[in-house]
Amino acid sequence: MISVASLEIENVIVASHLGKDIELIKLATELPNARYSSSGNPSVIIELDRTNPKFIGHKRLKAAGVLFSNGKVLVTGIASLQEGKEIIAKLKSSIRDIDPKISTKRATKIENMVTRLNFGKRLDLQLISNAIPGSEYDPLRFQGLIIRADDPLASFILFESGVAVITDIVSEAKAKKAFKELKNLIESSILA
Repeated sequence: MISVASLEIENVIVASHLGKDIELIKLATELPNARYSSSGNPSVIIELDRTNPKFIGHKRLKAAGVLFSNGKVLVTGIASLQEGKEIIAKLKSSIRDIDPKISTKRATKIENMVTRLNFGKRLDLQLISNAIPGSEYDPLRFQGLIIRADDPLASFILFESGVAVITDIVSEAKAKKAFKELKNLIESSILA
């Protein structure tokens, strides 16, 4: 089996707050690259450019900011908490130019993280599904096996190719702990 060192962060979602209710239509019309979305929970979605030297060729990448009328701010499409803090600080600064009463002091925290790793071998999803109670596998509807764990709290999607996606976690350390738990769960279930 592989080590947790091969764990790759695919996406991080961070959250903060502006400290007050905000006027979405006004922000949607005055912020650059912003649009109002009335579907589901009304919000303003802002396309954000980011350049991260971790990626080959300093490729321009996109992140998205989502503002809700209650003042909650989410940013997705980033690679770390630090990057999220920097982007939210810039976003708050832009919003403060339009609404000077917002708070720029509120903390930014990880809301969710998506990580990925590869076992390096094909997985028999039907065998694993039969061995792990509560797992969900219906290849006619979705080609992945879904497993939810309580300790640590995490969700896994396994694919026949050996790729595993781990989500519902809030740190890289918890992702590594979750992977170790997944590895033990698979090994003990199949070998039992």
